[in-house]
Amino acid sequence: MKTTVKKIEINPNQRVIVVSDIHGHLDFLVQLLRKVDYSGDDVLVIVGDLVDKGPDSLRTLQYVMELNRKNQVYVTIGNVDLHRVQFLTDTDEEAESRFCKYTHLLQQWWGGGLLSDMFRELGIPLDKLTDETAGEYRALLREHFREEIDFMMSLPVVLEMGNYIFVHGGLPTDDLSAVVGQEAEGFLKNDCFLKQEHHFTKYMVVGHWPVCLYHDDGEVLAPIFDREKNIISIDGGCGVKRSGQLNALLIPGPGAAMDEISWTCYDEFPKVIAKERQTGALATIDIKYFASKVELLEERGDMSLFRQESTGKTFLAPAGHVWTDSEGGLHSDDYCDTRLEVEPGEELSVIWKTSTGCFAKKDGVLGWYRGAYEDVPELLELVSGRPAPEKMKARRQRELAVYDLLDRLGIEYQRIDHKETKTMALCAAVDEMLDAVICKNLFLRNQQKTKFYLLMMPGEKKFKTRELTKQINSARLSFAEAEYMEKFLHISPGSVSVLGLMNDTEHQVQLLIDRDILEGEKFGCHPCINTSSMRIGLRDLLEVFLPAIGHEPMFVELTGE
Repeated sequence: MKTTVKKIEINPNQRVIVVSDIHGHLDFLVQLLRKVDYSGDDVLVIVGDLVDKGPDSLRTLQYVMELNRKNQVYVTIGNVDLHRVQFLTDTDEEAESRFCKYTHLLQQWWGGGLLSDMFRELGIPLDKLTDETAGEYRALLREHFREEIDFMMSLPVVLEMGNYIFVHGGLPTDDLSAVVGQEAEGFLKNDCFLKQEHHFTKYMVVGHWPVCLYHDDGEVLAPIFDREKNIISIDGGCGVKRSGQLNALLIPGPGAAMDEISWTCYDEFPKVIAKERQTGALATIDIKYFASKVELLEERGDMSLFRQESTGKTFLAPAGHVWTDSEGGLHSDDYCDTRLEVEPGEELSVIWKTSTGCFAKKDGVLGWYRGAYEDVPELLELVSGRPAPEKMKARRQRELAVYDLLDRLGIEYQRIDHKETKTMALCAAVDEMLDAVICKNLFLRNQQKTKFYLLMMPGEKKFKTRELTKQINSARLSFAEAEYMEKFLHISPGSVSVLGLMNDTEHQVQLLIDRDILEGEKFGCHPCINTSSMRIGLRDLLEVFLPAIGHEPMFVELTGE
């Protein structure tokens, strides 16, 4: 790939939000944009590496593409983005073998990624991918995901905006004419860019590499502002560090000086409020991934004593803060024993709660807090109606379409915005606030993939296939693939909702409702996206919504026994 430069012209008073290295963490991006009150008046810049190393690469890519279509959103390509799309598009004689090998390796290393997501979307088990089938599957993925591939291949290597250059890795010069047309690889992956002898005068250069790797005396994930070199590093280790966070620069305009920039971040760790003062102390041990091999010396409850192989230093760390490589070697995640400087009332993100205190983050700095604290509950708010207009730009069209239809039909609803409900505690908090029948929504198909069903049943009831097959006269039911979920309902896994039937205009999906659902006045569901939940009247569903979209439910009786 050759280096291209795209120049951005924006209003001098427009706020610019800059993020990088999302790495398939869609919920991190959604929650960060909510946190900074992202609106249509803002410019959003994403400095590469949208995909891989996280749980939701394909959805992250599609979400960014949707934002790009309707807002001022500018994206540079990252080294990981380029490598993954090249696995699909390379034409040399080793391309198919390389595609097969690395798809399996990436699944093994990271538990998934863009290529694995594409296979899952089409309902193809990865064990079917072999050197013999690689050509067939590459062609299938290229055809099915042509829009996504074209988007990634169209991304520039460098963005120029006012006083700023945005590039994923780094540049040797701010004379952009000197880099146009050169091979892009060295500008997309440029490890330790900040420590190289580059000084820029015309522009401030915003580049990547996890910022924690620049610190030799502790773990810090906050952006680095090097005023002498005119370089800003923002990669907070999202997806690649256990303690990682997604950072955002908030630039008041394209001509802003470095001192005018503020920043914030999002991570998924539980929050606590410190109740005691603690004086700080520098780290005596600081482990980075390139010197991470350790030896377990002694287990001490929820803490363990380790020896770092490269230095011989011993240290106490949370017992779960280690991992084993493919050859059985023991490694520590990035770790330091810094003692945080903490005042009462300050908020901390907690990575580990142990008997000796909290291993936590404060303003992106990692270390120990040994004092008393209180947990911060999830802040949830039940509101009526759709989000305010200025809050709509970060919402996906499939969510907005739900509000449009409900408003047009005159159906009242209440809504809670939240992060993805990955914990039982958050699920319980959302359910309690909704105060409605919480439904389990199952998307099913027959063996021939000719009949599809959406089953609504009480959340606490177990699903027994044999109970249902007898009542609907459809043997051998199984869960339908994500491909059909998207095709018929415009919904991704984890967001299944009866409201998605509004998109099934050809009536390919039969709605099944367990009669026990009818005992409640209200029911809870997603607005076709799993970062919000809604409460709607059951009568409105049965008497207004379903007739309006031409779907007649079939009622079943399930015991779960």
